[in-house]
Amino acid sequence: MRLLSNLCVGFLLSLLPAAGACYGQLPDFNVQVLDDNNGIQTANASRIIRDRQGFLWILSPRHMQRFDGQNVTRIETEGEDLLDVASDSSGSVWTVSDTGIRKYSEAHRRFQNVKTVGPRIEPLNKLYKLQITPDNRVWANAGKGVYRLDPKTGAFHFQSLPGLEGQYYYRRIFNMLGYKLFLADVHTLFCYDTRSQKVRSLLFSSVRALIPVTADVAWVNNTLLQTFEVNFSTGKVTRIQTKDAAHPLGIPLAELISITSLGKHTRLVNTTKGCYLYDINAHTFTKAVIFDSGKALPNEENYSDFRDRDGTQWILCQEGILFFSPQAHTIGWLNGFPGAEKGHGNNIKAIAEDNNGNVWLAGTQGVSMLNLRTGKMAPLRITRPEVSALPEVRAMIFDGQNLIIAPNRSLPAIVNPTTKAFTEITYPPGKEGRELRAKLQGDLIATLFRMQDGNFLIVGESSCYVIEKDTYRISERNFKGSEQVIQAVTQDSRGNFWMGTYQGLLVTDVNFQHTLTDNAFLPGNLVSAVLLRNDSTAWCGSVGLYEVIKKGNRLTKKLIFPELRNQRISIIHRDKCGRTWIGGDDGLYLFDENTGKLQWFDFRDNIQNKRFNYNSIMEAANGHIYLGGFNGLNYFDPEKLRHREEKLNVTISSVRINEDDSLFVENALPLSLDWKQNSVEIRFITPYFRNPQKLMYRYRLAGLDQNWVENGRNNTVRFSSLSPGSYTFSVAASIDGIAWSETSFPFSFIILTPWWQKTWFIALVVLFLVIVAYWLFKKRVAVIRRQTALREHMAELEMRALRAQMNPHFIFNCLNSINRYIVKSDNATASLYLTRFAKLIRLILDNSNSKNVLLSSELEALKLYIEMERIRFDNKFDYQVIVDEDVNADSIEVPSLIIQPYVENAIWHGLLHKETSGSLFVKIRMIDEGMLECVVEDDGIGREKALEFKSKTATGKKSLGMKLTEDRIAVLNQYAKTNASVDIMDLEDSLGHASGTRVTINIPV
Repeated sequence: MRLLSNLCVGFLLSLLPAAGACYGQLPDFNVQVLDDNNGIQTANASRIIRDRQGFLWILSPRHMQRFDGQNVTRIETEGEDLLDVASDSSGSVWTVSDTGIRKYSEAHRRFQNVKTVGPRIEPLNKLYKLQITPDNRVWANAGKGVYRLDPKTGAFHFQSLPGLEGQYYYRRIFNMLGYKLFLADVHTLFCYDTRSQKVRSLLFSSVRALIPVTADVAWVNNTLLQTFEVNFSTGKVTRIQTKDAAHPLGIPLAELISITSLGKHTRLVNTTKGCYLYDINAHTFTKAVIFDSGKALPNEENYSDFRDRDGTQWILCQEGILFFSPQAHTIGWLNGFPGAEKGHGNNIKAIAEDNNGNVWLAGTQGVSMLNLRTGKMAPLRITRPEVSALPEVRAMIFDGQNLIIAPNRSLPAIVNPTTKAFTEITYPPGKEGRELRAKLQGDLIATLFRMQDGNFLIVGESSCYVIEKDTYRISERNFKGSEQVIQAVTQDSRGNFWMGTYQGLLVTDVNFQHTLTDNAFLPGNLVSAVLLRNDSTAWCGSVGLYEVIKKGNRLTKKLIFPELRNQRISIIHRDKCGRTWIGGDDGLYLFDENTGKLQWFDFRDNIQNKRFNYNSIMEAANGHIYLGGFNGLNYFDPEKLRHREEKLNVTISSVRINEDDSLFVENALPLSLDWKQNSVEIRFITPYFRNPQKLMYRYRLAGLDQNWVENGRNNTVRFSSLSPGSYTFSVAASIDGIAWSETSFPFSFIILTPWWQKTWFIALVVLFLVIVAYWLFKKRVAVIRRQTALREHMAELEMRALRAQMNPHFIFNCLNSINRYIVKSDNATASLYLTRFAKLIRLILDNSNSKNVLLSSELEALKLYIEMERIRFDNKFDYQVIVDEDVNADSIEVPSLIIQPYVENAIWHGLLHKETSGSLFVKIRMIDEGMLECVVEDDGIGREKALEFKSKTATGKKSLGMKLTEDRIAVLNQYAKTNASVDIMDLEDSLGHASGTRVTINIPV
């Protein structure tokens, strides 16, 4: 039992003194490998480090590679070959060549030379290696001593060792432990304390390598590659036994690379011929067994290594770059199974432990025993004559004395694990027994369960079977629901059975009766794992994990753990300490009862890369857990397994502004951008190596949105057309979508406000608009007042024009004319005159109701007026009203009473004073679109001669009619913004004598 602990690295190391070389087959360390498949070139790599941000730097003579877990950045160098690389705690990366030291500039993305002050770098004073002490001091060694970086000047200043001025050193030897630097010359080793400035020395010739172990002790190689332990405190030099035929547990002839303490009794010694475990008490070396993805690595040729601040060991070796945590307990993974017979498969379907602590594995190739001392697999040989080999086995259990094995399509077997002897199962006699045998030989077995009464339930696809304890008598147990292809079985304290089937969950009493079912586990209804939380509550694994509660004769369920909602759950197990383990498609989960959260272990934690088999879990007597799956066996000690709460270091690598590339530099001050620079593309990276494909990101841009935005695996985000303002971009990374690590250096920037959006400009614009609005208001008020005055004036003019038309003299004269015709007994003329007079008065009164009237109405009134005047003056003149064909008098509107005053003036002042009869012409035509021309023409005496007549009535009449019409046209132009006009022209004959008057009126229509 004690030896079973050897499956976990911590236990294995503690048992090394007792077990000696017997541990050669099971892995001491489970590692991961980076190689050409990751884009890394390791062919001529010589050094490896990891910087503060988590990037991996691989040094080759002519270039450097920086790796973040997914992408490699190659940085070319010029000049001499690079010899060493180091990174300080502030994040700076340094390299050294024979004659110079360089520092990596993130801004320029290249290495820049750093000045050295002191003895000139020359053939006897060449540089070689770099070391960084805990106080973040950077040291470089050379042939004449050491150079130390001065942070103030940024230069390396020479510092001679006290009492050793003028000394020359073997520059290959330069190492560090704490604040002590270790150097050497041809015959002497030196230990220099950088704080006390004291130097201790020890004689040793032909040194080739020196590795400090403690502040006083170091291991040293000479040129013959023999290893010695030297003590600077006592001056003692002790030879360490070399491996040879007489001493197989000695150290090989190899150059030392590093020594790592693994506790009080063990050290990990890395050499150019592989890694070895050194037992401090027994003084023996055992070559470490190193596994990657469940398979052993050669561990034959190493070049250099680096131990980072997280305790991870990085080894540059023949296979590539190995990395692992040597002091941490890890999950073991076996596949390929060293020592197994040819053809042995990796698919482990059932696991059992016997009373000797041996682990038995069942799968597609039968049953084998895993020897935990040697790691070898021993197949179980079949001694029964009726079978030559065991078929696939999915069900196996140890009852305290024997293994009960239930193969597919074969008879169950009882096997003594010590003697490997088979014992027959006892079948019912006669026909019943024969039928039972036949049924078993055709059945597929899913699992084997120990019931509370000590008997065993074999679950097959076509039926179930019970094997009695001690007697191993077997019988068939058919019940309602057994035909549902049961996959998982458990039993509560009342004896009730909870069974996962291909048709959902089945619950029965202890006698397999009174069944309850729930077949709504979509998709597919398969319940592949069941764990009882109490007598009424069970966790059921299907696609997702459900909590099912039994209340009387009713089952209710709910989906729990959203992160598992799309995973097929194959295993649910509560260990002896109450921890719950859940196996799903993406790995193994541990339920933390205190926090109610899940801890996730997957391929990065050495979980096999294929899913677990149903029911393939076993908790050994010592508490170790074994899980079988499609690709081998996982094992671990749950007491020692610690969830790796890894703090991911998310770094904003570059920022692209519009179309320009600019490198992001950590700066406390926000970056100021012009308002045109409003498109920002941000790239970010997270150095992570265990399983970088699991990395996921989310981001938020404060100033735009305070909520986190999921970005998946995409490590670039772009913002377009951002408004002016202050912004802070932050990004977080996660492996499982549960625990998130936010960047320590958010990117802040300000998009400046354009000048037209600034306060002073807006204030000026507002003031200007207020002034303009006030001016427009005042102007509008003035316009309204003017228009009101014009309307009032026009109304007054129209009323005056109406009064002019209704002149008392005109009415009096018309009535006198009617009276005269009556007195003369000219009744017909009087009636005609009176009719026209009444019609004229009616038209004048009708037209006075509107500002504009139809041209036809205006002409009708005008004709009536002319007819009445012609009758009154005894037909002294003729007249004609001519309207062009293109003039639609019934649709054109003109101002009322606009033509009549000029006709009246032509009759009274032009034609009445003519000695002979005269003629009056009124012509209407369209001279342009929207412009009507009215011409009133007479062949009277003309305006000049008319002035000679002193008719007061006539003169007054003319002055009033003409003046009113001219005023109306002027007001109309001003109010309606038209261009109406009146033009009066004196007509002359060929001799220059007055021959009449022509009035042209242009009216917009």
